[in-house]
Amino acid sequence: MANTALPTPWNVYNLAQSPFFQQPLESGERTSRPLSLFVGRGRELKRLRGTIHGAGGNATVQAIAGAPGVGKTTLVKELKALALADGYLTTDSYVAIQPSDTPADLFGRVLGALYDTMLANRPQSGDNPAMADAKLLVRTTRLTSFGVSLPIPGVGGAGGSRGTSVVLPKDILIDGPRIMRDLTRMIEGSDARGVLLHLNNLENLSDADAGRAAETLRALRDVMLLQNGLHYVVVGTTDAVNAAVNSYPQVRSVVSTLALDALTIDEVLELLDARYQHLRVERSKPAIAPVATGAVAAIYGFFRGDLRGLLKALEDGVTPLIGLDDSAARPLAIDELRPVLQQRYTTELNALPEQKRVSQLIAWGRTAPDSVQTQKSLGVLWGVSQGTVSPALAYLIRQGYVLALPRSSGTPTQYMLSGVSRLIFG
Repeated sequence: MANTALPTPWNVYNLAQSPFFQQPLESGERTSRPLSLFVGRGRELKRLRGTIHGAGGNATVQAIAGAPGVGKTTLVKELKALALADGYLTTDSYVAIQPSDTPADLFGRVLGALYDTMLANRPQSGDNPAMADAKLLVRTTRLTSFGVSLPIPGVGGAGGSRGTSVVLPKDILIDGPRIMRDLTRMIEGSDARGVLLHLNNLENLSDADAGRAAETLRALRDVMLLQNGLHYVVVGTTDAVNAAVNSYPQVRSVVSTLALDALTIDEVLELLDARYQHLRVERSKPAIAPVATGAVAAIYGFFRGDLRGLLKALEDGVTPLIGLDDSAARPLAIDELRPVLQQRYTTELNALPEQKRVSQLIAWGRTAPDSVQTQKSLGVLWGVSQGTVSPALAYLIRQGYVLALPRSSGTPTQYMLSGVSRLIFG
């Protein structure tokens, strides 16, 4: 028996729940966030999909680079749904690139993801000899990551001869490439067109970590990235992707990078309207937009293309005002939302423990909230040495009040206030 939907404050708009969720869309129509709500990105999808189709049986590596909150993860989810419809094997999961990864670490997780993807899409393939070898190696690799060493019967001999050996994490690059090759040959002989794998987490890496990721990908180019029938999508911020895939010509030569621009305001409004229609409680009645079109456009301007930031601000602004007006539900204007957001975000800013950093941010916001700064110019503004600017910026970036802009070769890194800061000071 299905659970009866509970009443929510959003019912006054004929909405079952908040339409301003920031989580990625999901496959399946039984979720409140189905992929059918995906809008825009037709040109980008055509390019990503066309590259995979045009490769035939060869491998592809495509990188999607863009600012945080611009919609990279949702774009990949839509690409996966289309790839499934096209006959490729894929799943909703991804392989995280970790700061401490060695080539053996990352290869082991990618081999595990390939095995999991094939088993999830073709459960009957589990008894295939290639899958059996992969299962043993993947299982042992995962367990040894917790400090357990296991013997692997049948893995470790040349040409797949049967024996017993103990495989440690560092040894996976001896037998692993052969097993991955056996799996790709199995795909070539099946009804599948290939496998799509998602490498993620680049935007959470430091500059040094991204540099190590570049070295790891270089080491794995031939044994992992160029295996026939495998299609990789690598996702991260512009700087992280550039560091990981463009630092070495060996990797750069096999990766195609797509720079993801922000959605236009028309696409944002289309996205919100699709959510309103999907979340209607009474299907025979229209939904009422909680926020006026002009207010959405104004707040989106503060966030400069950060869709996730916009959605959170709409949620933060509308929620306290629901039901406080005696009149019928109506879209809220910017003059109603802005004071609520300013008060909330100012309170959160003043509650930060490092008040010196708060004072520095206030000095920037009250002086030139729309300005683009460098560490040198901020040192002048704050009256401090340039060496003390870096930790201040790192703290304010971590707290979400400052953004580092994508780097240009040979120029100092530039910074600007985030959408939250611009709402406070702008």
